[in-house]
Amino acid sequence: MKQLYNSIVGLTLFFLLAFSVKGNLLHAENLSKDNLEKVKLSVSTQDGFLGPDKTICLNEEVILEAPLAFSYVWSTGQTTRFITVKPLVETDFWVNIIDLQNQVQKDTIRILVNQLPDVIISPTSTQLLPGEAVLLTASGANSYLWSNGDEGKRIFVSPSLPENIFWVEGTSLEGCKSRAIANVDVIYTTNPSFESDPVCLGDTTFFTAKILTNDTILSIEWDLDEDLMFDDGTGPNQKKYFTGPGEWLVGIKVTTKYSPIAHIKYLPVQVGDEPNVNFDYSISCALNPVQFSDRTSVGVGAIESWKWTFDDGQSSTLQNPTKTYQQSGIYSIALEVTSSVGCVGSFTRNYNAAAPPIANIAFFDNSPLPENMMLMLYRNDTLKLKTVGIYDSVFWTGQVRSSTFNVVRAGNYNVTVYRNGCSSSKSFTVQQNEQPYDPSLRIQNFLTPNGDGFNDLWEIGILNNIRPAKVSIYTRSGLPVLETTNYQNDWGGSYNNNPLPEGSYFYVIEGANGEVFKGTITLLR
Repeated sequence: MKQLYNSIVGLTLFFLLAFSVKGNLLHAENLSKDNLEKVKLSVSTQDGFLGPDKTICLNEEVILEAPLAFSYVWSTGQTTRFITVKPLVETDFWVNIIDLQNQVQKDTIRILVNQLPDVIISPTSTQLLPGEAVLLTASGANSYLWSNGDEGKRIFVSPSLPENIFWVEGTSLEGCKSRAIANVDVIYTTNPSFESDPVCLGDTTFFTAKILTNDTILSIEWDLDEDLMFDDGTGPNQKKYFTGPGEWLVGIKVTTKYSPIAHIKYLPVQVGDEPNVNFDYSISCALNPVQFSDRTSVGVGAIESWKWTFDDGQSSTLQNPTKTYQQSGIYSIALEVTSSVGCVGSFTRNYNAAAPPIANIAFFDNSPLPENMMLMLYRNDTLKLKTVGIYDSVFWTGQVRSSTFNVVRAGNYNVTVYRNGCSSSKSFTVQQNEQPYDPSLRIQNFLTPNGDGFNDLWEIGILNNIRPAKVSIYTRSGLPVLETTNYQNDWGGSYNNNPLPEGSYFYVIEGANGEVFKGTITLLR
């Protein structure tokens, strides 16, 4: 069978290659005898035809060489003397040739394939800050060669460039090699900024760069005129005189060694205007709380602080303080304010603290109230009171708005009078007396000693209830015209038996139990 197979293969190859090798055959026929002997010698001396079996690593190429012959047919279908193969697994390659003696020959070679080592670097990706290091560890091979020339399983790396690739080539026991890579990135950050002092119009603004970076700064450039061009200065410090108040944009540009782009930041810079200071107040009265209200305006920023000076040694830092002046008069009020930009303004105006009105109360018949404002209300009686004076408005006990007021029960009462926005109050107490009202118990407040039998003598109706009592009468200038502790309701408007002139006189009655009654007597003739 083997002989039959060889004969069939040889015959087939002969016919298939007859035309393709025609040129070679003709050339062989024309060879000299010496040359033909040399070719035969070359073929006959090639050891093992295709040679011994070969072992390669995965992805390697092998050149297979057949002896010099008239024709070639490889198992791959190729028909050249030399072929290049790249097997992925163990593979047998054979070739049939028609040698120079026109004999068909065949040989087979086995290519063994060793797998590549599975080389791994751990960690495969790392981010570092400048100056930091990372330990790279290789595995999966028998020996290693790193991209920096080191040999070993581990290396420390501390790169400075932003992006870095390290590789390791691992070799297996069979001599096969493969590579793994690790990315090590150095993180550079730059945050440009600057500081400027708050200024008011007319001052120069100074700028100081404040740059947070772990990179190397190569240049600092400034845009101070809002033209988006960084051509107005270089370096960490700059200054600028702005021509008007408002908000200006200033830019800083920082170039660093390892960053591919420049770092830019624009910040608003305020140039302040002087505050327009003004204030007003609620009322102009002494002894009444006055609300001072700030009315200051400013174009740039906001008002941050206030300083009030009240011309009586007191001050305040509130925006809208409350102040009470104890005495009437004209006071100089000064307000100084400071804006958030640092601009200062001030304003001074006079405040006229007017004297408050005096709350005067009398009985409806003009009889004055007792000095201690203690009133007696008899059973079935009504105390009719009224204010004495010119007021804009009057409020009794905070409810009744009238110049007169009737008291019908005991209690605590007050009256508040208003004039020109000012006010004052007076309080009084009414006690209940269960005795019926006796008109004779009044104190006479006028005297007409003309001999007609009516009101010729000054009568004190309550005199018997408060004896012993001291009775005194004074002129308007304070000259006593009567002083006695045994008054008998017999004074007829004279002094040392001489008639006194018409007018108002004051009386003071001091009772045995401490009662005090004061009032006026009108003397008419």
